[in-house]
Amino acid sequence: MAVGTRYRYGGSPKNALAHCREAAGADGWRPSTTAEGETGPGCFTESMGGTTAYLGVEGPDDGLLHVEIVADRAGSQRC
Repeated sequence: MAVGTRYRYGGSPKNALAHCREAAGADGWRPSTTAEGETGPGCFTESMGGTTAYLGVEGPDDGLLHVEIVADRAGSQRC
């Protein structure tokens, strides 16, 4: 299952990701890590009722920030 939206963001990509990291962390999301232990700049994860949920943030491209949540029971990496 996936849900996403786009919204206008007038700041730089760096400021947009910083804002999203802060908001995601305050809501219980943690940076997603690769098998090598590295974190992606716009990927967060949270366990919800036995399902792994991924929060992906991209942009802003042309002033639009794209935010998407994907729930994945299989536990595969999504962003």
